[in-house]
Amino acid sequence: MAARRQRGPSTVATLINLVGFALAAILVGHIVFTLFGWGENQELVSTVADAADFLSLFFPGLLDAGNPTLQLLADYGLAAAFWVLVMGVAAKIFG
Repeated sequence: MAARRQRGPSTVATLINLVGFALAAILVGHIVFTLFGWGENQELVSTVADAADFLSLFFPGLLDAGNPTLQLLADYGLAAAFWVLVMGVAAKIFG
């Protein structure tokens, strides 16, 4: 009897998950840059902020935290979790 070979995730699923984590990393990077007060006059910080604003979709202002730090975490943290979740589901479907 031939041994059954265990299959791991497909390449497509791996790439989809990688994209999801990259999008979440941009959003988390924006949170870190903002919390540590890195100025937007730096090119990297400005580029990440622009990308995070685009990727945050409808999440900014969805919840009212009352505290600016918590508001930042809620807005962009929920968006990061959303992208990881959506890409994880897409990886399951296509992988």
